[in-house]
Amino acid sequence: MNISFEAPFHTFTRYAKVEKTEFYDQFINWLKGEFDLYLMEETDGLRVYYPNGMFTVKLVSKRENDFSIEIKIKSKNLKAANQISKKIETIHSHLKTVLNKTIYNK
Repeated sequence: MNISFEAPFHTFTRYAKVEKTEFYDQFINWLKGEFDLYLMEETDGLRVYYPNGMFTVKLVSKRENDFSIEIKIKSKNLKAANQISKKIETIHSHLKTVLNKTIYNK
């Protein structure tokens, strides 16, 4: 994860490889459920506005069998950025675990 500061925002950027676009779609769906009380835009991925910041999740590489997503968090408050980052990472890890179990249990 890359972390930078451009006044007045702290910016966290992370790239993750995904095997299928279905994972990306499910990840977006789970994020929408977790952050449903915040203002959201769904053009070119997902953009969620929270107090003092926002984050985006979008598919950046759409090549066959080589999909990548970009998660970018911008926040005026470093503590809030870390909390949002942990929530997103927890959802991402949990989804990977759930999908791996369903793949191997078939």
